[in-house]
Amino acid sequence: MKECWLARPDPVPCRDVPQSASVVSGQELARELSLDLGSITRRASNVQFNQNNTRGASLSIRGLGKRSFTETQDPSVGVTVDGVPYALTQLANFSFYDVDSVEVTRGPRGTEGGLAASSGKVNVISKMPTFSPTAELSAAYGQREAIILQGALGGSVIRDFLAWRGSFLVDKGRGFYTQEYDDNYSLYNRDRLSGRAQLLFTPTSNLTARFTADFEPRQPQLQNGLTFYHDVPFRFADGSLVDPNGTQAKAKLFGFTNNAGVFTGPRPYFQNRGFTWEDYIGGEKRQSVWFNENKGQTVSNQGGSFQVDWDIGEHLLSSITGVREYSFDAHNDEGTPFDISVDGGGGVFYRQWTQELKVRNKPGGFIDYTAGVIGLKTKDDIIGKTGWGADAGAWFATNAQYNTLDRNAGADRGSGLALLKDVLQDARVKETTRVETESGALFGESALHFTDEFTLTAGLRLTLEDRTTSNRRVLTKNGAGGALNPVAIRDVPLGGFDSAANGNLNPGNSVEQLNLADQVANRYFGKSLAGAPGETYDTLTAEQKRLVGTAKTLRAQQIGRLNEKVKGDYDDLLITAQLTPSYRFNEDLTGYFSWQYGEKSGSVIAVNGLPQRVEPENTHALELGLKSFWLDKSVIFNIDAFVMDIHNYQQSVLVVDDFQTAINIANGQANPTVYVAAQGNVKKVRAHGIEFDGVINTIPNLSIRLNGAYNVAKYIDYKNAAKPEELAYLPQPYIDQGGKLLPGASKWQFAVGAEYALPVFDNFMWHTSFNTTFQSKFNNTDNLSAYGWLDDRARTDAAIGIGTRDRVWDLSLIGKNIFNDRRHEIGWNSYSPDPYPRWFGIQLSGKL
Repeated sequence: MKECWLARPDPVPCRDVPQSASVVSGQELARELSLDLGSITRRASNVQFNQNNTRGASLSIRGLGKRSFTETQDPSVGVTVDGVPYALTQLANFSFYDVDSVEVTRGPRGTEGGLAASSGKVNVISKMPTFSPTAELSAAYGQREAIILQGALGGSVIRDFLAWRGSFLVDKGRGFYTQEYDDNYSLYNRDRLSGRAQLLFTPTSNLTARFTADFEPRQPQLQNGLTFYHDVPFRFADGSLVDPNGTQAKAKLFGFTNNAGVFTGPRPYFQNRGFTWEDYIGGEKRQSVWFNENKGQTVSNQGGSFQVDWDIGEHLLSSITGVREYSFDAHNDEGTPFDISVDGGGGVFYRQWTQELKVRNKPGGFIDYTAGVIGLKTKDDIIGKTGWGADAGAWFATNAQYNTLDRNAGADRGSGLALLKDVLQDARVKETTRVETESGALFGESALHFTDEFTLTAGLRLTLEDRTTSNRRVLTKNGAGGALNPVAIRDVPLGGFDSAANGNLNPGNSVEQLNLADQVANRYFGKSLAGAPGETYDTLTAEQKRLVGTAKTLRAQQIGRLNEKVKGDYDDLLITAQLTPSYRFNEDLTGYFSWQYGEKSGSVIAVNGLPQRVEPENTHALELGLKSFWLDKSVIFNIDAFVMDIHNYQQSVLVVDDFQTAINIANGQANPTVYVAAQGNVKKVRAHGIEFDGVINTIPNLSIRLNGAYNVAKYIDYKNAAKPEELAYLPQPYIDQGGKLLPGASKWQFAVGAEYALPVFDNFMWHTSFNTTFQSKFNNTDNLSAYGWLDDRARTDAAIGIGTRDRVWDLSLIGKNIFNDRRHEIGWNSYSPDPYPRWFGIQLSGKL
C-alpha cells in the first residue's frame, strides 16, 4: 500500500485533491477475492453496500442513499466504470474482475464531469490493454461447491498501433441456505459468467482510442425468499390484539383469538398437507427455506464504450460514448409450499446511452481547468407481476370470507371449496411503469494557483432534466375464476356481471352479463341452463348467492387497484457547485475547506394509479480536511470533518394505499391502514461527522491500511413517516420520526487491512493478509421499527499463501467472514439472515 492516486488523464495524488477520497488497489481486492461492491466498500471509509438482491441493493455514503426498488429515483451515490457513468445503481450490482483500482469520493459531485451525485461517487477502473504480452489465470475452489475462474490475456496485435486485452470471470457455487421443497436449489447461489474485451488504438503519438465491450448473459440466481419467519407479539403496547381478525399466517396454519376471547383453529383447507405452523417458523432452526417457486431471479448486464483522447499541445480533448443494457426478472413466492403466489415479482429492462466531451489544459500554470458537456438518454421499463395459484383463495380470504365459503357452507361446502379454488387460480395482474429521461449538462472546474501554497478550486454544473413517467396496471389473464370478475375497477372494464355483496343481481345487467351469471350457477351448483338470461342464476338460494357474492368480493379485493395509462412529465434545471480553498503548509501537510452544493432531479411517479410529484433534492455541504505525510512519508494520514444538510431528501417512503385501506375498513379489519412503497421526500436530513484514511509502511514487509468514520445521519424534519408494525394500533396514519438516525446509518465504522510479505528460500514469497470491517449498530428497516436494530458487527476476510517472487504462480488459502459474523435484526415477524456466512477456499494463480 503506497500513496494513493486518483485516476485522471494525468493521475493526481490524493493529497493534491481537496476533497475526501479513498483509493483501493486492484491488488488489494484480489488478495482476498473481493469481487463485488459489498467487498469493495468494506475497504473504504464511510461507504456502505446495502445488501439485497441484484435489483434492490444500493450504496450509501455518510449514511445517505440507502434505497431499494426505486428505479424512478436517481442514486445518491453515483457509480462510474471505465469512464461510463451509471444512471442506475443496479448496473454495478455484479462481479468486478481485472480491476486496476477503485476510487471513492464523498460529498456532492459533478463539476468534474460524468453524472452528478448528491452524496458521492464510486469509480471503478479496469486494467487497460498494453503492448506487452499478458497472460493471467486464477482458479479457486471452496466450500459449497464454489468455483471461481478469472483470467486475462492481451498484448500487441499490430506493433505500436493496436493492442488488446480480454478478461473473463466464472463464479459458480451453492448458497449456504438450502431449500426444503427441492434440495437441488439453494439461496444466494452464485451463477455468474462475464467477459470483457478491449482494443487500444494508437495511430499517432498524440491520439489514442479505446473500445470496450462486456457481456454477462442471462443467468438465474435464487435470492428472493431468504426469509426466516417467527411469531409476533400477542398484543400491542396498548393492550389491543395484534391479529384479532385472523389475517396473518399463524391464523391460517395454527389459529387465532379474537377480541371476544374466542379461539378459532387453523383453516381446514391447509391441514394434513405436510406443512404446519411449526414448519413455517422453523426456518431459523433448520437453516433452510420452504417454498415451491424456485425460478429465482434472472439477470443480465451488457454494454460497450468508445473513448478517444487527443493531445493537441496545451490541451487534452476527450470523448467517451457509452451504452448499457440491464434486465432483471423475478419469480417470487409467499414463503410456503402451497400453490398461492405464482410468477409474482418485479422486472426491469433498462437501457442508457451517454456521450461526454471534455477538454482540459496541461497542468503547471496559474490555472488548471476541465470543462465539458455530457448527454444522457435512458429508457426504463419496470414491471410488477402478481399471480395466484389454486390455494390463493383459501389463503387470502378474510376469516369471514373463509367461514362463508368453507366452515359455514353446510350442504354447499363443496361449491364453496370449488369457488375458493377457482376464484384466483391462474389469474395474473401486470403493472408497467416506463421512465424515460433525457438529460444534458455543462460542467467546468478550475484550480487557481495564486501561490505555490494557496489554490482556489471552483466548479459549476448546469443540468437540464426532461423526464416522462407512465404507469398502467391491468388484469392480463382471468384464470379459472374469470366469471367472478367485477364489472370494472376504476373504470377498467373486466366483463363481470353486476351483483351486490350478498350475491343478488343488480338491475341493468346486459344479456351477456346475465348469461355469465347463469354459467356460474351451472358450474358451481349444478343448475341446468334454462329459461331467459338470468333465470338460472335466480334459482339459487340466498345462501348460495351469498357464496358467489363472497367469492366475487374476495377476487376483486385481491386484484386490487387497476388503472389505464397515466402519464406525468418533469422538467428542471439543476445546479451543482463547489468552492474549495486549499493551502499546502509544507511538503507533508495540506489543508482545505470545501463548500459543495448539489441538486438531484425530482420526478413524477404514479402512486395508487395517480401521478404524484417528487420534489428535487438539494444538498449543502461543508468539509474541513487535512492531508499529511509522517515519518519520511512512510505514514499517510488524511482526516476531514463534514456537515451536510439535505432538503427534500429523496428516499423510499411508505404512502397510505387508499384503495386497499378502504377494503380493509369495509371488511371490519382491525388496524386497517395499508402502505405502499413509493419514491418520496423527507423535508430535511443532516449528516455530520469525522472520517479518516491512513496507510502505515514503517515496518519492513508490512503494510497497514486504517480508515474509519464517526457519522451521524439523522432526520431533522420527518413528520410524514409511516408507522412501524409495532405501532399499527395508533389511529393516525403517519408519525414524526424527526431526530432518528436514517435506516442503514451506523454512527461508527472502522476498517483495518494489513499485508505481510516475507521472502523465503531463494525465489519464494510467503504472504498473509486480512481485512476487518466494524460497524456499530444501525436500524435496517425503512420504517425504523424497534425490531429492526442490527447490533454491532465485524467481518474479517483473510488469506495466507506462498508463491514465487515474480508471481509466476501463487497458492493461497482464502477465508471470507472467517469469524462467521451473522448478526441480524429481530424483525417484527421475520428477518433475512446474512446471505454470506463463513467460507474457505483455495486459489491457485499464475501469470506469464
